[in-house]
Amino acid sequence: MSEPRKNSMAAFLSTVVTVIFWLAIVFGGFLFIILSIGLLGSLNGGEIDLPLVEARADGVPAGRIVAALVGLVVFAPGIAYICAQLRKILSTLAEGDPFVPENAPRLNQIAIAIGLIEIIRMCSVLILAATVDLGEGYVANININLAVWGAVIVLLILAQVFKEGTRLREEEKMTI
Repeated sequence: MSEPRKNSMAAFLSTVVTVIFWLAIVFGGFLFIILSIGLLGSLNGGEIDLPLVEARADGVPAGRIVAALVGLVVFAPGIAYICAQLRKILSTLAEGDPFVPENAPRLNQIAIAIGLIEIIRMCSVLILAATVDLGEGYVANININLAVWGAVIVLLILAQVFKEGTRLREEEKMTI
Protein backbone atom coordinates (compact mmCIF):
# COMPACT_ATOMS: atom_id res chain seq x y z
CA MET A 1 0.00 0.00 0.00
CA SER A 2 1.41 3.42 -0.92
CA GLU A 3 2.14 6.22 1.51
CA PRO A 4 -0.50 9.00 1.42
CA ARG A 5 0.93 12.11 -0.22
CA LYS A 6 1.02 15.48 1.50
CA ASN A 7 -1.13 18.22 0.02
CA SER A 8 0.77 21.52 -0.04
CA MET A 9 -2.28 23.53 -1.19
CA ALA A 10 -4.23 22.26 1.83
CA ALA A 11 -1.33 23.24 4.09
CA PHE A 12 -1.31 26.73 2.54
CA LEU A 13 -5.10 27.06 2.92
CA SER A 14 -4.82 25.89 6.51
CA THR A 15 -2.37 28.73 7.13
CA VAL A 16 -4.77 31.21 5.52
CA VAL A 17 -7.68 29.92 7.63
CA THR A 18 -5.52 30.14 10.77
CA VAL A 19 -4.72 33.78 9.99
CA ILE A 20 -8.43 34.52 9.46
CA PHE A 21 -9.23 32.70 12.73
CA TRP A 22 -6.80 34.88 14.70
CA LEU A 23 -7.88 38.06 12.90
CA ALA A 24 -11.49 37.33 13.88
CA ILE A 25 -10.48 36.85 17.50
CA VAL A 26 -8.05 39.79 17.78
CA PHE A 27 -10.04 42.32 15.76
CA GLY A 28 -13.30 41.07 17.27
CA GLY A 29 -11.96 41.63 20.77
CA PHE A 30 -10.45 45.00 19.84
CA LEU A 31 -13.65 46.21 18.16
CA PHE A 32 -15.72 44.94 21.10
CA ILE A 33 -13.66 47.07 23.48
CA ILE A 34 -13.81 50.13 21.21
CA LEU A 35 -17.56 49.79 20.62
CA SER A 36 -18.21 49.22 24.33
CA ILE A 37 -16.30 52.39 25.19
CA GLY A 38 -18.21 54.21 22.44
CA LEU A 39 -21.52 52.96 23.82
CA LEU A 40 -20.61 54.12 27.32
CA GLY A 41 -19.64 57.50 25.88
CA SER A 42 -22.83 57.75 23.86
CA LEU A 43 -24.95 56.90 26.88
CA ASN A 44 -22.97 59.45 28.93
CA GLY A 45 -23.89 62.37 26.70
CA GLY A 46 -21.17 61.89 24.13
CA GLU A 47 -18.06 61.78 26.34
CA ILE A 48 -16.33 59.33 28.59
CA ASP A 49 -13.20 59.65 30.70
CA LEU A 50 -11.55 56.44 31.83
CA PRO A 51 -7.98 55.93 33.00
CA LEU A 52 -5.85 56.18 29.84
CA VAL A 53 -8.97 56.57 27.66
CA GLU A 54 -10.86 59.66 26.66
CA ALA A 55 -13.63 59.04 24.15
CA ARG A 56 -16.13 61.19 22.32
CA ALA A 57 -19.16 59.71 20.60
CA ASP A 58 -20.74 62.86 19.22
CA GLY A 59 -23.43 62.33 16.64
CA VAL A 60 -23.46 58.55 16.85
CA PRO A 61 -26.76 57.24 18.22
CA ALA A 62 -26.39 54.61 20.93
CA GLY A 63 -28.67 52.34 18.90
CA ARG A 64 -26.17 52.10 16.05
CA ILE A 65 -23.40 51.20 18.46
CA VAL A 66 -25.65 48.53 20.00
CA ALA A 67 -26.38 47.20 16.50
CA ALA A 68 -22.65 47.06 15.74
CA LEU A 69 -21.99 45.26 19.04
CA VAL A 70 -24.72 42.71 18.32
CA GLY A 71 -23.30 42.06 14.87
CA LEU A 72 -19.80 41.73 16.26
CA VAL A 73 -20.90 39.33 19.01
CA VAL A 74 -22.55 37.12 16.36
CA PHE A 75 -20.03 37.30 13.53
CA ALA A 76 -16.63 37.16 15.27
CA PRO A 77 -17.26 33.94 17.24
CA GLY A 78 -19.08 32.46 14.24
CA ILE A 79 -16.13 33.11 11.95
CA ALA A 80 -13.71 31.73 14.55
CA TYR A 81 -15.80 28.56 14.95
CA ILE A 82 -16.07 28.03 11.19
CA CYS A 83 -12.33 28.57 10.78
CA ALA A 84 -11.59 26.06 13.55
CA GLN A 85 -13.70 23.42 11.79
CA LEU A 86 -12.10 24.23 8.42
CA ARG A 87 -8.63 23.87 9.94
CA LYS A 88 -9.51 20.38 11.14
CA ILE A 89 -10.79 19.42 7.69
CA LEU A 90 -7.75 20.92 5.99
CA SER A 91 -5.40 19.07 8.33
CA THR A 92 -6.85 15.75 7.16
CA LEU A 93 -6.57 16.92 3.55
CA ALA A 94 -2.96 18.02 4.09
CA GLU A 95 -2.19 14.53 5.38
CA GLY A 96 -3.67 13.09 2.19
CA ASP A 97 -6.73 11.48 3.80
CA PRO A 98 -9.80 13.77 3.77
CA PHE A 99 -12.36 10.95 3.82
CA VAL A 100 -12.28 10.37 7.55
CA PRO A 101 -15.54 9.90 9.45
CA GLU A 102 -15.09 13.18 11.37
CA ASN A 103 -15.17 15.45 8.29
CA ALA A 104 -18.82 14.93 7.31
CA PRO A 105 -20.09 16.15 10.72
CA ARG A 106 -17.63 19.06 10.53
CA LEU A 107 -19.12 20.16 7.20
CA ASN A 108 -22.61 19.84 8.71
CA GLN A 109 -21.52 21.96 11.68
CA ILE A 110 -20.10 24.64 9.36
CA ALA A 111 -23.38 24.70 7.40
CA ILE A 112 -25.41 24.97 10.60
CA ALA A 113 -23.13 27.72 11.95
CA ILE A 114 -23.49 29.76 8.75
CA GLY A 115 -27.26 29.27 8.80
CA LEU A 116 -27.49 30.27 12.47
CA ILE A 117 -25.37 33.37 11.91
CA GLU A 118 -27.69 34.42 9.09
CA ILE A 119 -30.86 33.70 11.12
CA ILE A 120 -29.49 35.60 14.13
CA ARG A 121 -28.52 38.48 11.84
CA MET A 122 -32.03 38.71 10.40
CA CYS A 123 -33.71 38.42 13.82
CA SER A 124 -31.37 40.97 15.40
CA VAL A 125 -32.17 43.48 12.63
CA LEU A 126 -35.88 43.06 13.38
CA ILE A 127 -35.45 43.25 17.14
CA LEU A 128 -33.12 46.24 17.02
CA ALA A 129 -35.39 48.11 14.60
CA ALA A 130 -38.35 47.54 16.92
CA THR A 131 -36.63 48.32 20.22
CA VAL A 132 -33.68 50.65 19.69
CA ASP A 133 -33.50 54.15 18.23
CA LEU A 134 -31.02 53.67 15.39
CA GLY A 135 -31.04 57.33 14.45
CA GLU A 136 -32.72 59.44 11.84
CA GLY A 137 -32.61 58.19 8.26
CA TYR A 138 -31.80 54.60 9.22
CA VAL A 139 -34.16 52.07 7.75
CA ALA A 140 -33.85 48.49 8.95
CA ASN A 141 -34.56 46.05 6.19
CA ILE A 142 -34.52 42.32 6.19
CA ASN A 143 -32.98 40.80 3.14
CA ILE A 144 -32.61 37.14 2.41
CA ASN A 145 -29.10 36.48 1.21
CA LEU A 146 -29.49 33.70 -1.35
CA ALA A 147 -25.71 33.25 -1.63
CA VAL A 148 -25.49 32.42 2.08
CA TRP A 149 -28.37 29.95 1.90
CA GLY A 150 -26.88 28.47 -1.27
CA ALA A 151 -23.60 27.97 0.58
CA VAL A 152 -25.46 26.24 3.42
CA ILE A 153 -27.11 23.86 0.96
CA VAL A 154 -23.81 23.18 -0.83
CA LEU A 155 -22.10 22.41 2.48
CA LEU A 156 -24.89 20.04 3.50
CA ILE A 157 -24.54 18.26 0.15
CA LEU A 158 -20.75 18.06 0.52
CA ALA A 159 -21.21 16.62 4.01
CA GLN A 160 -23.30 13.83 2.50
CA VAL A 161 -20.68 13.28 -0.21
CA PHE A 162 -17.96 12.98 2.44
CA LYS A 163 -20.12 10.64 4.51
CA GLU A 164 -20.75 8.40 1.51
CA GLY A 165 -17.11 8.58 0.41
CA THR A 166 -16.00 7.50 3.87
CA ARG A 167 -18.50 4.64 3.86
CA LEU A 168 -17.36 3.45 0.43
CA ARG A 169 -13.73 3.61 1.45
CA GLU A 170 -14.42 1.57 4.58
CA GLU A 171 -16.26 -1.02 2.45
CA GLU A 172 -13.31 -1.15 0.06
CA LYS A 173 -10.92 -1.80 2.96
CA MET A 174 -13.07 -4.80 3.95
CA THR A 175 -12.93 -6.21 0.41
CA ILE A 176 -10.20 -8.72 -0.23
